[in-house]
Amino acid sequence: PVSYAMPGQEEAIAPQDAIEKAGDGQWRTMKIVSVPGPAVVAVRPFTDASMEPVVRNADRELRGLLERDGLVPKAGSEEMVRFAQYDAIFSMGQRRGEVWIELEEEGSGGGHPW
Repeated sequence: PVSYAMPGQEEAIAPQDAIEKAGDGQWRTMKIVSVPGPAVVAVRPFTDASMEPVVRNADRELRGLLERDGLVPKAGSEEMVRFAQYDAIFSMGQRRGEVWIELEEEGSGGGHPW
């Protein structure tokens, strides 16, 4: 869900090697998708390494907070975990990561007010 456009580019383009590797070997559970338009997401930061148990726990905690606050995750969002990882994986010091959950739009029964 993260994209980066070089200065002067109209839109971000996924790197070709990422497209080729997605779905194969150690990348078999990864896929590259385009997400249309802007969306409102809830974000839960974490500082541990982005390993599956850590990311899934952050997702579970964020879903609990959304329920507590009366916000509704977009239908189907539970099928995959979206997260962003900042800093190089071998960097020293504290790492930064985030779990993202897209929210239902206002007027769709419990949607966000933004």
